[in-house]
Amino acid sequence: MRSLLLPLLPLCLAACSVDTELTQAGSQAVPLYEQSPDRTDLDRLSYLGGVALTDPDDRFGGFSALTLSADGSRLLAVSDSAYWMTANIGWSETDGSLHVGAFSIAPILSRTGAPLGGRAADSEAIADLGGGAYAVSFEREHRINTYALGEDWSRLDSAGEAFPAPPDAAEFTDNGGMEGLTALPDGALLAGIEDGRDGVHPLWLHRDGSWTRSELAAEPDYGLTSLDYHDGHVYALERFWQSGIGNRIRILRFPAAALGTGERIEAELLGTLEAGKTVDNFEGLAITERGGQTVLLVMSDDNYNRSQRTLLMAFQLD
Repeated sequence: MRSLLLPLLPLCLAACSVDTELTQAGSQAVPLYEQSPDRTDLDRLSYLGGVALTDPDDRFGGFSALTLSADGSRLLAVSDSAYWMTANIGWSETDGSLHVGAFSIAPILSRTGAPLGGRAADSEAIADLGGGAYAVSFEREHRINTYALGEDWSRLDSAGEAFPAPPDAAEFTDNGGMEGLTALPDGALLAGIEDGRDGVHPLWLHRDGSWTRSELAAEPDYGLTSLDYHDGHVYALERFWQSGIGNRIRILRFPAAALGTGERIEAELLGTLEAGKTVDNFEGLAITERGGQTVLLVMSDDNYNRSQRTLLMAFQLD
């Protein structure tokens, strides 16, 4: 279905470069434990609630990364077919449950201002650079673009600008490149590589015009799918999938000060999502504060597959 749409994208530049409101988008609450819906504990985390998101629009789905507004009230996601998706986030005053609404979607543009298509359209990660600027990484054609979206995301029709890729980007596998991207307080940009090599996930840190490599210890057969910085720590998602077993997700964190030390980084395991819990192909992670507590939001990529779901789930760090 996606391949049928992509050849049409250059023809609809004028119409498609504007936000489209998704008026039929909906959400349904999901429990953490399928057989114990009132249970909320998950290792070092507590479940705050989550939803399965749906919309009949062909462009909806495949969300591989997200970031949040400064106040945590809005989300901005990118998809595997190079679309921005925005939505509002709210919390019930009665039971604290998560609510999502006011969805809109717009194409991510190339460096020449045209909608992306084909191998160039596989956007995988997003980082808030501050001042309304965002970095987006892409797989297949491995590269990083920056976008001047504005702090209110009113300029989703901005063309991309080139940002230097890590020095070994030409060696990344088609579907195993820069799945994680986050900015540090000093302006450095951290990129995490999905495919583990020799028991580690390569981490590349861009600071003062050059890249330096660090290594995050990898769980066997898990890929790194997301990074986000918050309050001195880098948070990460690891994903496992195997036919007959399904998805397993590990939520990790490590001190940002461990980057660049030359030592292999051993992350702290915060929680695991697996069979018996609500789980899917989680690729997006974003951290915010709510009521003085650290809140983690994770989002799944449904691969445009009807047997999978677009899930958005929130956890509090205990």
